[in-house]
Parts: sequence; C-alpha cells; structure tokens
Amino acid sequence: MRHALSLIALLPSAALAQQITADRPGIGVDPEVVPQWTLQPEMGTDSKEIRLGVLPHLELDRDDTSWGAKVALTDARLKTSLKLSYDNALHPIAEVPANYTFSDRFNLGLDASWAKSQQTYAAEFNYTPTNRLTITPTLYHDGKTRAALFAAWIVQRHNNAQFDLGYDKHKVSVGISTALNFKDVLHPHIKS
Repeated sequence: MRHALSLIALLPSAALAQQITADRPGIGVDPEVVPQWTLQPEMGTDSKEIRLGVLPHLELDRDDTSWGAKVALTDARLKTSLKLSYDNALHPIAEVPANYTFSDRFNLGLDASWAKSQQTYAAEFNYTPTNRLTITPTLYHDGKTRAALFAAWIVQRHNNAQFDLGYDKHKVSVGISTALNFKDVLHPHIKS
C-alpha cells in the first residue's frame, strides 16, 4: 500500500504525450516497449515490476521473479517484441508477445513464454469501449488451460497513470502503474 501511495503522489508531475502501456494487468506481456527516457513502475497485489526505456526500441525491466530486456521487432498494426530475461535462479526465459489491432475498439494479444520450469501460452481479447477503459477476457495454458478477466482504466487528465483490476485462479488483484518521462530533464535540447 505504501508503494501505491508513492506512485499516486507522482501522477501529476510527469504526464506523457501518449497513454501508458503497462504490462499489467494480464497473463501475457504487452509487446510495446517503454519510450526512451521513461521510467514505468507497475505494482499490484499480485506482482511488482519496474521498466526503463533506455533506447527508442529497447527497455530493461525487473520484476518479482526476473530481470531482463525487451526489444520491439515490429510496430504497426501487428506489434511484436522479444523479451529475454533470467529468473532469480539465473535460468533463462524467452518471451514473444504480439498484438494485432483489428479496430480502434478491439485487438488480440498473444504471448508465448518459455522457461526451464514452465511454458505459458496466452490469448488476450482486448475490448476498449472508451479510449481509457480496456476489458480483457483471457484464455491461457500454463500446464492447465485457464480463463481470467482483467480491466484497466487510464486516469482522466493523467495519461501516465493506470489502475487495474483482475480475477484469475479464484483471486482478485488490484494494481497501479505510472510512467515518468525524464527526457526534458536529461536532454532539454531534444525536441519531440
């Protein structure tokens, strides 16, 4: 709770021109990469993650169980990326997320993750009735086929903050994510 309150205190300080693209909520990883010079903390009752955009198409991240890097491969109607990481026991993990946009209101997210102990395959059906609310029914297989439901809401007038709610494995999760863009601080002479 203390970390969530710290994130809320940062909300008005560093809004991004674009809306936040958090990896939470959900089973799979979002294929989008955090923009360069952006720090994006994401935390909830189920997990914590911090992402840092270091180059235009490369981010570094650390979560509860692993640390790694994600590089964007395509960035069009079909977005894909590759995430390579190591778990806390130094076992490698490879993940390939993809997202295909059918319309402004609907896209399909696919994710395949291979680790030493488990493979996970997910299909997320993202419905966006407004440009700030996303509802995500999910089917996934991690040794057993399961279903989950997630929702995310981007805060009005704060395009850099997102609240989320999820239901998976008979548990409810809540979370918050925010994005802090340091481009103007680090390189004030760079124009957008």
